[in-house]
Amino acid sequence: MQPPSWLTRISGRRRPAARDYRYVFVVTYGRSGSTLVQGLLNTLPRTLVRGENNFYILPQYRSLALVRSFKKTHAAHGPAKTSSAFFGLNEINAGDFVDSTRSLVTRQILGTRKPSEFDVLGFKEVLWHRVTPKETTGFFNFMDDCFPGALYVLNQRDHEQVAGSGFWQKQEPDEVMRAITRVEEIQQYLRETRPDRVFDVRYETLTGEDTGAVEAQLRGLSQFVHGGCDDVLLAALRQTLKQGHGPNPFGASRGRRGSASR
Repeated sequence: MQPPSWLTRISGRRRPAARDYRYVFVVTYGRSGSTLVQGLLNTLPRTLVRGENNFYILPQYRSLALVRSFKKTHAAHGPAKTSSAFFGLNEINAGDFVDSTRSLVTRQILGTRKPSEFDVLGFKEVLWHRVTPKETTGFFNFMDDCFPGALYVLNQRDHEQVAGSGFWQKQEPDEVMRAITRVEEIQQYLRETRPDRVFDVRYETLTGEDTGAVEAQLRGLSQFVHGGCDDVLLAALRQTLKQGHGPNPFGASRGRRGSASR
């Protein structure tokens, strides 16, 4: 038996064994009801979807983009020679960035959970607006490389309800709307470029009184991620809807123009 790695000694847990997972990511903005969507996804069998993480995957992409740009700029400056200021630059492998990012994200999602317990992993994030328009194509190509076949749940809510919540109160209304609009631009980009890998969810529908519409959303979400939805699973999803999710569940008011669950 091999001795524990330095990572095990520091963190107290072993790295999960390498295996294939499917991945799902919730693309949305703050106070859109995304924690409720997270709860619904975690109700699905063998699915583990974590909460927000300050979008640490974006700097991972930017690191790779910096290296690629730098290699292109200095390719003619003899990076294979020991006498070059850029010695070894040609040896930097983009594939290593992809593999390490997949491994990093997978380990962080699993945490202390057993890798064998899950088939689907992911997280929900509300900071997708940080992806600039110029980065959009490159970033999602990077996501495809890291997480082949990744699914995206596109969550939306009424803008006024969202902007009136405590999450946004320290920002100017115009700044808030720019962030929301930017996320919706990204959502539309994903609909256009990966139509078979996106599913739209609307908070008003999930929490509305139209039972038929609610059931359609729940069954659709389950079918999209899990591949089906029997009556037992539908009942479990309905039960999840009754639970409080986020910092202010069930519309506890914090906003200047309204309130919203995260």
